[in-house]
Amino acid sequence: MNDVRMYDILVVGGGMIGSALALGLSRQGWQVGLVEGGERATLLQTPDPAKGVEDFEPRVSAISVASQQLLASLGVWQDVMDGRHCAYQKMTVWDGEGTGRIHFDAAELRARALGTIVENRSIVRALLAALEVSDVDLTDGVKVTGWWQEGEQRGIELADGERLGAELVVAADGAHSRLRQWVGLPTREWDYDQQAIVCTVRTAQGHGFTAWQRFSPTGPLAFLPLLTEQGDDHFCSIVWSQDTDEARRLMALDDRAFTAELETAIERELGAVEAVSRRFAFPLRQRHAKDYIASGFALAGDAAHTIHPLAGQGANLGYGDVRALLEELSRAKRTGLSPGHDLVLARYQRRRKGENLAMMAAMEGFKQLFARDELPLRWLRNTGMRWLDGLGPVKNRIAAEAMGLGH
Repeated sequence: MNDVRMYDILVVGGGMIGSALALGLSRQGWQVGLVEGGERATLLQTPDPAKGVEDFEPRVSAISVASQQLLASLGVWQDVMDGRHCAYQKMTVWDGEGTGRIHFDAAELRARALGTIVENRSIVRALLAALEVSDVDLTDGVKVTGWWQEGEQRGIELADGERLGAELVVAADGAHSRLRQWVGLPTREWDYDQQAIVCTVRTAQGHGFTAWQRFSPTGPLAFLPLLTEQGDDHFCSIVWSQDTDEARRLMALDDRAFTAELETAIERELGAVEAVSRRFAFPLRQRHAKDYIASGFALAGDAAHTIHPLAGQGANLGYGDVRALLEELSRAKRTGLSPGHDLVLARYQRRRKGENLAMMAAMEGFKQLFARDELPLRWLRNTGMRWLDGLGPVKNRIAAEAMGLGH
C-alpha cells in the first residue's frame, strides 16, 4: 500500500457540507483529507458588491439558527456575516386558491431572526478560507475517477492516477453522488414532474426582511429576501416550482412577460417586479439513500438525501448530518474506536435517517395538500391555516422546529 496516500478520514466533496465536516474533524485531531473538483482559487474569490440582479448568485440557502450555531462553532459564521446576507424576521405563507394565511414572527419566539438567506458560494468561501489555515490536506481541481477496496483498506482514485485511502471515507459529493453509486448504496427516488425556476429579482417595494411563500395547484413560489452591502432591501431570490410543462412555458417567456407572470403569482405583494436576472431551471426529484453507511463509508448531505426546495431546508438537513457525524466521531476519538467502526457509523445512521425521513415526509405532505384543488380540501386547507395562525404556541413550536431549535 506504499503507493496510497492514507488518512484517518477522507471527505469527498468540498461544498457547504463536506468543507464543514472536514474542518470540524480536523479540530478533533483526526488526520483529514478533503478532495474537491473545483479550483480553490476560483472558490475563494470574493464577489463584487451587488448593484443589480445579476450580481447575486442564484443558489441561496435559508440557514437555520441551528446551522448558524454549527458554523459559528467552526469559526466561520462571522466571516459569512461580514459578506452579503439577509436575516429575515418574518415569514408569510398563504394559499393562492383561498384565504388561508400563516404569519411567523421572530419576535414571538424571542429570536433575532427566523433564519438567514445566504448565497451558497459565501459559505463555501468562508469554509475554504478556514481550511487554508487548518491541518486538512486539501486536494482541489482534480476529478475522482474510481473507488477501490482491498481487504480492510478502501479509498478513491483520482484522474491523475493517484490513490487516496482512509479508515473512513465520507461522500459529500452531491445529489448525483458517484461514490454512492460505486459503493453500491441504492436510493429510493421519484420524480415530482416539476422544475424549479431560480433567479434574482428587484421589486418596487422593499421585502421588509420577510420571506414570502405562496402555494398554488401547479406548485409553490418563494420570494427569499436579499440585501446589498448598502442595505438595499428591494432584491429577492425566487424559487418557483412548477409542473414541468408550465415551467417550460415560463422559461420560454421574455423577461417582460415573465415578470408580469411573476407579479400575478405573488399577488403583487411587493409591487412591480422591476428587473429579473438570468433564469435557471432544474428538474425536481426526491431521493433518499436506503442506507447512509457501508463498511468504512458514509454519506452526508445531498449524497444521502435531496428534498423539494419548498422550505429551503436542504442545507440545514445536511448540517444536521455534519453535527451528528462530528459528535459520533468525537465519541470514537475519546473511546479509541476507529472512525470507520461499524458501531460509530450505525449510531450516525440511526440519528439521522429518521429525522431526515420525517422532514421529507412533511415536505411531501405539504406539496400533495396544496397540489389538490377539490373544494373540501381547499376549505380544509384554508380553515386549517387560519386556525393555526391563531394558535400562537403551536405555530411557534413549528417555527422553532424549522429553525432547528426544537431539541
